[in-house]
Amino acid sequence: MKERVMFRLPVCVVAVSVALGGCANVDQKTQSAGVGAAVGCAAGAVLATLTKNDAKTACLAGAVVGGLIGYQRARSSEIDDAKAAADEVVKVSGAKAAPVQTDTVKVTDKETGKTETVRAFKSVSVDIPLSQLDTADGKEAMRKLNDYARKVARERGEAVQMTIATAPGKGAKAAPVGNMQASEKVGDGVVNRHIVTDSRIPANVQRVSIEASNPTRVSV
Repeated sequence: MKERVMFRLPVCVVAVSVALGGCANVDQKTQSAGVGAAVGCAAGAVLATLTKNDAKTACLAGAVVGGLIGYQRARSSEIDDAKAAADEVVKVSGAKAAPVQTDTVKVTDKETGKTETVRAFKSVSVDIPLSQLDTADGKEAMRKLNDYARKVARERGEAVQMTIATAPGKGAKAAPVGNMQASEKVGDGVVNRHIVTDSRIPANVQRVSIEASNPTRVSV
Protein backbone atom coordinates (compact mmCIF):
# COMPACT_ATOMS: atom_id res chain seq x y z
CA MET A 1 0.00 0.00 0.00
CA LYS A 2 1.32 3.41 -0.98
CA GLU A 3 2.03 5.81 1.83
CA ARG A 4 0.58 9.28 1.35
CA VAL A 5 2.76 12.19 2.40
CA MET A 6 1.10 15.45 3.43
CA PHE A 7 2.84 18.82 3.69
CA ARG A 8 1.69 21.74 5.81
CA LEU A 9 2.23 25.13 4.22
CA PRO A 10 4.61 27.27 6.28
CA VAL A 11 3.34 30.36 8.05
CA CYS A 12 5.06 32.71 5.58
CA VAL A 13 2.89 31.46 2.68
CA VAL A 14 -0.27 32.14 4.64
CA ALA A 15 1.03 35.52 5.76
CA VAL A 16 1.89 36.60 2.23
CA SER A 17 -1.48 35.37 0.93
CA VAL A 18 -3.38 37.27 3.61
CA ALA A 19 -1.31 40.38 3.03
CA LEU A 20 -2.02 40.33 -0.70
CA GLY A 21 -5.70 39.64 -0.18
CA GLY A 22 -6.01 42.52 2.29
CA CYS A 23 -4.29 45.14 0.13
CA ALA A 24 -6.90 46.28 -2.35
CA ASN A 25 -4.76 49.22 -3.44
CA VAL A 26 -1.60 47.25 -4.24
CA ASP A 27 -0.75 47.74 -7.93
CA GLN A 28 -0.24 44.65 -10.07
CA LYS A 29 3.50 45.26 -10.44
CA THR A 30 4.01 45.04 -6.67
CA GLN A 31 1.52 42.20 -6.39
CA SER A 32 3.48 40.17 -8.96
CA ALA A 33 6.55 40.37 -6.75
CA GLY A 34 4.44 39.36 -3.75
CA VAL A 35 2.99 36.35 -5.54
CA GLY A 36 6.50 35.39 -6.59
CA ALA A 37 7.60 35.59 -2.97
CA ALA A 38 4.78 33.30 -1.86
CA VAL A 39 5.57 30.76 -4.56
CA GLY A 40 9.27 30.91 -3.74
CA CYS A 41 8.54 30.44 -0.06
CA ALA A 42 6.33 27.40 -0.69
CA ALA A 43 8.87 25.83 -3.05
CA GLY A 44 11.69 26.37 -0.56
CA ALA A 45 9.69 24.91 2.29
CA VAL A 46 8.62 21.80 0.37
CA LEU A 47 12.21 21.19 -0.73
CA ALA A 48 13.35 21.58 2.87
CA THR A 49 10.78 19.01 4.00
CA LEU A 50 11.94 16.52 1.40
CA THR A 51 15.58 17.02 2.33
CA LYS A 52 14.87 17.21 6.08
CA ASN A 53 16.25 20.75 6.37
CA ASP A 54 14.77 23.70 8.24
CA ALA A 55 11.53 24.72 6.48
CA LYS A 56 11.39 28.23 7.93
CA THR A 57 14.87 29.13 6.69
CA ALA A 58 14.15 27.63 3.27
CA CYS A 59 10.86 29.53 3.14
CA LEU A 60 12.58 32.87 3.71
CA ALA A 61 15.28 32.09 1.16
CA GLY A 62 12.69 31.03 -1.38
CA ALA A 63 10.62 34.18 -0.77
CA VAL A 64 13.63 36.41 -1.52
CA VAL A 65 14.28 34.69 -4.83
CA GLY A 66 10.56 34.54 -5.64
CA GLY A 67 10.05 38.28 -5.02
CA LEU A 68 12.90 39.23 -7.32
CA ILE A 69 11.78 36.75 -9.96
CA GLY A 70 8.21 38.05 -9.78
CA TYR A 71 9.36 41.59 -10.52
CA GLN A 72 11.74 40.41 -13.24
CA ARG A 73 9.03 38.37 -14.96
CA ALA A 74 6.64 41.33 -14.97
CA ARG A 75 9.24 43.51 -16.68
CA SER A 76 10.29 40.75 -19.08
CA SER A 77 6.66 40.23 -20.07
CA GLU A 78 6.36 43.93 -20.95
CA ILE A 79 9.40 43.71 -23.23
CA ASP A 80 8.07 40.59 -24.97
CA ASP A 81 4.65 42.21 -25.48
CA ALA A 82 6.28 45.35 -26.93
CA LYS A 83 8.16 43.20 -29.43
CA ALA A 84 4.93 41.39 -30.32
CA ALA A 85 3.16 44.69 -30.96
CA ALA A 86 6.07 45.86 -33.14
CA ASP A 87 5.95 42.57 -35.06
CA GLU A 88 2.26 43.18 -35.75
CA VAL A 89 3.11 46.59 -37.19
CA VAL A 90 5.69 45.28 -39.67
CA LYS A 91 2.95 43.14 -41.22
CA VAL A 92 1.59 46.40 -42.63
CA SER A 93 2.91 47.11 -46.12
CA GLY A 94 5.79 49.62 -45.94
CA ALA A 95 5.76 49.81 -42.11
CA LYS A 96 8.94 49.80 -40.02
CA ALA A 97 9.66 49.24 -36.34
CA ALA A 98 12.70 50.36 -34.36
CA PRO A 99 14.20 47.99 -31.76
CA VAL A 100 12.46 48.04 -28.38
CA GLN A 101 14.41 50.22 -25.93
CA THR A 102 14.95 49.23 -22.30
CA ASP A 103 16.29 50.67 -19.04
CA THR A 104 18.21 48.85 -16.33
CA VAL A 105 16.69 48.88 -12.86
CA LYS A 106 18.47 47.87 -9.65
CA VAL A 107 15.96 45.74 -7.73
CA THR A 108 16.69 45.29 -4.02
CA ASP A 109 15.03 42.93 -1.57
CA LYS A 110 13.90 44.94 1.46
CA GLU A 111 14.66 42.21 3.97
CA THR A 112 18.08 41.00 2.87
CA GLY A 113 19.48 43.84 0.79
CA LYS A 114 20.08 41.42 -2.11
CA THR A 115 20.18 43.39 -5.39
CA GLU A 116 19.70 42.25 -8.98
CA THR A 117 19.79 44.21 -12.24
CA VAL A 118 16.54 43.91 -14.23
CA ARG A 119 15.79 45.13 -17.74
CA ALA A 120 12.55 47.13 -17.99
CA PHE A 121 10.59 48.38 -21.00
CA LYS A 122 11.38 52.00 -21.90
CA SER A 123 9.99 52.67 -25.37
CA VAL A 124 8.94 51.34 -28.76
CA SER A 125 8.58 53.36 -31.97
CA VAL A 126 7.03 52.39 -35.30
CA ASP A 127 6.35 54.07 -38.66
CA ILE A 128 3.11 53.26 -40.51
CA PRO A 129 2.46 54.65 -44.03
CA LEU A 130 -0.51 57.03 -44.01
CA SER A 131 -1.92 55.16 -47.00
CA GLN A 132 -2.18 52.00 -44.88
CA LEU A 133 -3.93 53.41 -41.81
CA ASP A 134 -7.41 52.55 -43.12
CA THR A 135 -6.50 49.01 -44.19
CA ALA A 136 -7.29 45.96 -42.06
CA ASP A 137 -3.60 45.47 -41.23
CA GLY A 138 -3.17 49.15 -40.38
CA LYS A 139 -6.16 49.16 -38.05
CA GLU A 140 -5.01 45.94 -36.35
CA ALA A 141 -1.53 47.39 -35.84
CA MET A 142 -2.95 50.50 -34.18
CA ARG A 143 -5.24 48.36 -32.02
CA LYS A 144 -2.26 46.30 -30.80
CA LEU A 145 -0.27 49.44 -29.98
CA ASN A 146 -3.16 51.00 -28.07
CA ASP A 147 -3.82 47.77 -26.18
CA TYR A 148 -0.15 47.52 -25.25
CA ALA A 149 -0.06 51.09 -23.92
CA ARG A 150 -3.18 50.38 -21.84
CA LYS A 151 -1.72 47.12 -20.49
CA VAL A 152 1.51 48.75 -19.28
CA ALA A 153 -0.37 51.67 -17.70
CA ARG A 154 -2.86 49.37 -15.98
CA GLU A 155 -0.34 46.85 -14.65
CA ARG A 156 2.15 49.47 -13.46
CA GLY A 157 -0.50 51.85 -12.16
CA GLU A 158 1.48 54.65 -13.79
CA ALA A 159 1.34 57.13 -16.68
CA VAL A 160 2.38 55.89 -20.12
CA GLN A 161 3.06 58.34 -22.95
CA MET A 162 1.82 57.56 -26.47
CA THR A 163 2.84 60.00 -29.20
CA ILE A 164 1.30 59.94 -32.69
CA ALA A 165 3.36 62.17 -34.98
CA THR A 166 3.30 63.13 -38.66
CA ALA A 167 5.29 65.54 -40.80
CA PRO A 168 3.82 69.06 -41.20
CA GLY A 169 1.17 69.09 -43.90
CA LYS A 170 1.11 65.29 -44.12
CA GLY A 171 -1.23 64.41 -41.28
CA ALA A 172 -4.65 64.71 -42.91
CA LYS A 173 -5.55 61.12 -42.02
CA ALA A 174 -3.64 60.81 -38.76
CA ALA A 175 -3.95 64.22 -37.10
CA PRO A 176 -6.59 66.46 -38.70
CA VAL A 177 -6.44 69.02 -35.86
CA GLY A 178 -2.77 69.95 -35.45
CA ASN A 179 -1.40 69.24 -31.96
CA MET A 180 -3.77 67.52 -29.54
CA GLN A 181 -3.60 65.71 -26.22
CA ALA A 182 -6.02 63.29 -24.59
CA SER A 183 -5.79 61.10 -21.49
CA GLU A 184 -7.38 57.69 -20.98
CA LYS A 185 -7.73 56.32 -17.46
CA VAL A 186 -6.99 52.59 -17.23
CA GLY A 187 -7.18 51.11 -13.74
CA ASP A 188 -4.82 53.09 -11.53
CA GLY A 189 -2.77 54.15 -14.56
CA VAL A 190 -3.31 56.51 -17.47
CA VAL A 191 -2.37 56.63 -21.14
CA ASN A 192 -1.51 60.17 -22.27
CA ARG A 193 -1.87 60.43 -26.05
CA HIS A 194 -0.15 63.28 -27.85
CA ILE A 195 -1.03 63.93 -31.51
CA VAL A 196 1.61 66.21 -32.99
CA THR A 197 3.32 67.39 -36.15
CA ASP A 198 7.10 67.02 -36.28
CA SER A 199 9.40 68.10 -39.12
CA ARG A 200 11.75 65.21 -38.28
CA ILE A 201 9.14 62.62 -39.28
CA PRO A 202 9.48 61.22 -42.82
CA ALA A 203 6.78 62.37 -45.24
CA ASN A 204 3.71 60.16 -45.72
CA VAL A 205 4.13 58.12 -42.51
CA GLN A 206 2.64 58.20 -39.04
CA ARG A 207 5.13 57.55 -36.24
CA VAL A 208 3.69 56.00 -33.10
CA SER A 209 5.87 55.95 -29.98
CA ILE A 210 5.03 54.45 -26.59
CA GLU A 211 7.19 55.34 -23.61
CA ALA A 212 7.22 54.43 -19.92
CA SER A 213 9.35 55.81 -17.09
CA ASN A 214 11.49 53.57 -14.91
CA PRO A 215 13.21 54.23 -11.59
CA THR A 216 16.94 53.59 -11.39
CA ARG A 217 16.34 51.63 -8.17
CA VAL A 218 13.34 49.91 -6.58
CA SER A 219 12.74 47.77 -3.48
CA VAL A 220 10.43 44.74 -3.45
